[in-house]
Amino acid sequence: MPAKWKNNPLYGALLISILFALILLPYWWLAVQWSVTLIQDSPTQFTFTSTTFLLVLAIIDSAFLIRYYQIRQKNQLASAILEIHKGAENYRLLIENAPFPIILTKSDDNTILVMNKRAVELFSVDPSERIGKPVSFQFIGPEDLKKISENLARKNHVSGYEITFLKETGERVYISLSADIIDYMGEKAVFAAFVDISERVALEKEIIRREEKFSVIFHEVPNPLMILSENDTIIDVNHGFEQFFHVRKEELISLSILERNFLSDLALQKRAREFEDQNTWEYEASLPDGEKRFVMLHYRTIQYGEGLHTLLLIQDIDAIKRVQNALTQANNQLLILNSVTRHDILNRVMAIISYCELLRSSIQKEPGITWLNNIEKAGDDIQTLIEFTREYQDLGIHPPVWQRIDRIMKKKSIQTLLTNIFVTLPDESYEIYADPMFEKVLYNLIDNSIRHGEKVTQIALSYEKSNSDLILRYTDNGTGISGEDKKKIFTKGFGKNTGLGLFLIREILSLTGISITEHGVHGTGVIFDMLIPAGFYRISALNKDQSHL
Repeated sequence: MPAKWKNNPLYGALLISILFALILLPYWWLAVQWSVTLIQDSPTQFTFTSTTFLLVLAIIDSAFLIRYYQIRQKNQLASAILEIHKGAENYRLLIENAPFPIILTKSDDNTILVMNKRAVELFSVDPSERIGKPVSFQFIGPEDLKKISENLARKNHVSGYEITFLKETGERVYISLSADIIDYMGEKAVFAAFVDISERVALEKEIIRREEKFSVIFHEVPNPLMILSENDTIIDVNHGFEQFFHVRKEELISLSILERNFLSDLALQKRAREFEDQNTWEYEASLPDGEKRFVMLHYRTIQYGEGLHTLLLIQDIDAIKRVQNALTQANNQLLILNSVTRHDILNRVMAIISYCELLRSSIQKEPGITWLNNIEKAGDDIQTLIEFTREYQDLGIHPPVWQRIDRIMKKKSIQTLLTNIFVTLPDESYEIYADPMFEKVLYNLIDNSIRHGEKVTQIALSYEKSNSDLILRYTDNGTGISGEDKKKIFTKGFGKNTGLGLFLIREILSLTGISITEHGVHGTGVIFDMLIPAGFYRISALNKDQSHL
């Protein structure tokens, strides 16, 4: 039957009309003949003739109908076969273009029926050599194949079965297999899809390796270490922790640090520092036996297992702290002694100067006057030196700190010097690591400009990079320094006043490796360059203050 007849209902209706016409036409002719025979012939002859016609017509109709149904069945079978082939082709194209490896095998003998391009790439085989042959044990071993077949026979489905094989290049490949029993071209087949999990397996192995490495380091570090969960439950402690606190790990694991008295203060300290975003601090720890020890606590958040945890390192600084406390106490005692001694010396110097004033009215001739002047000058020098020691004694006592120029320049002690002087500050917001007396450096430079610059109305501070170092430049518009004095200005005792200001500046800066030089032009002002080495300056994290005062 033509395809257009089968698919178009009008053609089908026309065909059925023709068939019915062909079937009914003999019967119409028989009815006509029957009526004629009934009138002209005898009843016996009519009966014989009618029966003969009926038999002939029945045979013709039967043959016609049988042939019709044979043709119809043949056409339906051909159409079904065509649909099956079309479905199989679509199925093959779907498998071939799938974005993951697929192999179709016979259910009974594991013969490969279809292998798509991704499967060819995964297994690095020639499909023309593998189609029609059983699955190679090179890719799926007999034990794995047996287990997969058993699961398919029991559940008709396998999901996430992991196998491994070696390519001819020696590369080991890890894959995850999922399979189902399907009907393919009228027979049972196994539809197997694969996922290359080699990267995931490699990542898992690397994670395990790193965790093992972390575990080894964690337990071998001599410092006490503790791992806490988000709710401060103790996950693990190392051997150093057990030794420091004289406690066994088994007694702590899975407990909250709040449940052990000697760790409860630690929990409160930790939470307070987390709120302040501070992860290192000093703390006086209590041991189970009641002993107190100074420690430095360091903590950070780490990925441990499947969640975020806190790694807490406890550094024993008890001996160092006690030595520092002893030194601080000794320094305080020395400061008190120095203060008392200076006070007593100054009282006696004042007495000398006072007696010189009294003697001056009674001594009118040389060499008495010269001797008296020398005694008075010696008293003034002693007073100056004693005053200098009061400033110099604080040099280096306190540790260096990060400081910003703009903030120092706004302090009241410096602002009182800047009457009618315009100050320009750097645009960059650097912080400098220097002794806390760095404020004295800027104070003395400004005081020096006012005392000796004669006409100073402008002072400027600026930064300039010099390779990896940083230059802090101080300039004014005064008279400057003469050429012969440039090499002497930082020498102790040189100068028009006490001769100690620039010497003290150099000493303060040298504590953190900062050097200072002067290279201004005499008559146009001073240029002091302070060279700050790399590592002793940084960009401030805070917004820079106003650049002009």
